[in-house]
Amino acid sequence: MGVALAVAIGGAIGSLLRYLISKFVQNKAGIDFPMGTMVVNLMGAFLIGFAFSYLVERLTVSPEVRALLITGLLGGLTTFSTFSYESFNLLFNGEGVKFLLYVAGTNLIGITMTMLGYNLGRLL
Repeated sequence: MGVALAVAIGGAIGSLLRYLISKFVQNKAGIDFPMGTMVVNLMGAFLIGFAFSYLVERLTVSPEVRALLITGLLGGLTTFSTFSYESFNLLFNGEGVKFLLYVAGTNLIGITMTMLGYNLGRLL
């Protein structure tokens, strides 16, 4: 199996899991708060940290397995996991300014872009 196919398979599984877990948690929570999304994002952040430390740094896994589990599955589950890992990595490597720019830029500009896209959609 090639790396691209591994990403596609993992992404499909991760996306389905995101939908199922998010809906399950949201239904169980029964509150007007995006609890399902928050749980999936936090779970994904934990899992990508574990995957990199255990599967990549401790065990030697093939590029296909890494692509399937980390890029595909966890990427499909939530891109927040990648954002969290990249933010952690900047901090871990002493890149404080880059960390602040990345976190603030991603969140502030991301919310602004969402607002702009939403308003454009309303105009069309």
